[in-house]
Amino acid sequence: MDKVLNSVQEYIKSGEYFVDAKRWYNFEYIYPLVHRTFLLIFSVVLFVLFLSVVINFETLLPVKRQVRYVISAKSLKSATITNANHIKHNAINSIADIMIRNYVIHRESYDYDLLRPQYIFMQNNSTRIIFRQFANFMNIDNPLSPVMRYQKSLKRSVNISSVVYHKNNKAEVTFTSLAKNASNDILENMVWQATINFEIDAINIHLPPNSRFNFAVTGYKLKLIEDKSKKIR
Repeated sequence: MDKVLNSVQEYIKSGEYFVDAKRWYNFEYIYPLVHRTFLLIFSVVLFVLFLSVVINFETLLPVKRQVRYVISAKSLKSATITNANHIKHNAINSIADIMIRNYVIHRESYDYDLLRPQYIFMQNNSTRIIFRQFANFMNIDNPLSPVMRYQKSLKRSVNISSVVYHKNNKAEVTFTSLAKNASNDILENMVWQATINFEIDAINIHLPPNSRFNFAVTGYKLKLIEDKSKKIR
């Protein structure tokens, strides 16, 4: 018994008791806490990284390759070439004028048999928001949709009267719309004004052949100016 007490006293006097006690305390309480804290921080960092990867991946969807101004023709006879020099000393404005007029004609005209190419043209020449607005307007759930108003029996044509350009790629297009039935009776004769915002690439003569020239409508607002069909009635 004395030997045990003596060994304990020596153990305490040597300081090893306190060293071992500290090690035991660290092992039982400190190290598990540090370990759990490390696991928590690691889990949070891993979750943030995973979430950022998911968000970045979703921003890339849907993966689409937009092809603008590619107009296929069944033969060379049906292809037309428009000179881009009708606005003197300003080639880029001439090109913009051609694209704006072509855009309004494609957007505001209606032929049931040509709905698919009309949608493709609008998608390739509009921002995603503008195309979505067009698709919602054409949807059959909209009572003002041309598909519901004209259906298969009527066709709508557009004649542009004037185009006025402002700063910051903004244009006001005045045009007349005519809707006719199979008997060529005029059922709609209206004058409209479309306010258009657009973006267009600058001309670069050093681009290689077959390079893509970008044009897209970024804003489109339509206002009725006059309903001539009411005057006729």
